[in-house]
Amino acid sequence: MKQNGTQKVMPAKSRDWLEAECLKLARQIRSGRAIERVTVRRLGSKSGAPNWKIADLIPQPPMQFSADVRAALAHLPGKYALEGERD
Repeated sequence: MKQNGTQKVMPAKSRDWLEAECLKLARQIRSGRAIERVTVRRLGSKSGAPNWKIADLIPQPPMQFSADVRAALAHLPGKYALEGERD
């Protein structure tokens, strides 16, 4: 039996908004306080899958802390969609 309407619609946000939100959350973590910028990269997603990911943390935190910061940000691509930026 097929389930209709079970696909979750993610609110679309601009690249600037997503980068600012990621930066805000990264700075809330002790090891991420020195981060000055977060960049996101568009993905070629299909049907409801996340269409962006965190590309860079600038400056990159030490390796032992980078995983903590990225883990804290990992839920965002599944919560928000990157608005269309068509050429």
